[in-house]
Amino acid sequence: MIKSIVAVDRNWAIGKVNKETGVGQLLFSIPADMKFFRETTKHNIVVMGKATYDSLPKRPLPGRVNIVLWDKATSLDCLDGCITFNAFEPLLNFVKILSKEYDVFICGGASIYKLFLPYYDEVLVTKVDAEDKEATAFFPNLDEEKSYYISEELGSGIDNDLGYKFLKYARR
Repeated sequence: MIKSIVAVDRNWAIGKVNKETGVGQLLFSIPADMKFFRETTKHNIVVMGKATYDSLPKRPLPGRVNIVLWDKATSLDCLDGCITFNAFEPLLNFVKILSKEYDVFICGGASIYKLFLPYYDEVLVTKVDAEDKEATAFFPNLDEEKSYYISEELGSGIDNDLGYKFLKYARR
């Protein structure tokens, strides 16, 4: 299956630019969400863009097959420990083949999420009950997408004074 995993605020924002470093970062630090991401994607395949890959505290993500879309990739293995692609169409074809036998998780950033939107079988969303006015990156609002619906609530809680829900969206 082709899946996506993402944490969003009330406006479907997913990230912002760190003013000090100029590098993209997540909006919230929610340990329960990080645990959910880690446990859900472990022993699976993750696909991300180069900026998301560069923002990871540990690269590549351990215990997963890491695939990176990077326009400057010069070969399939030019990032140590990763499979790299420099164009979307070959990546999409590869993911479609893999997804017949494995779960493939698209995990950022915004442009990668949007490229794969027509192909998701399901999307795992951590909806955070907060709003970040400095957000610069957004996930498509699935509540407004006619082709997706909430199929299951997987849990909820409060962490670092932030309320959240884990939701599963499925394709209609």
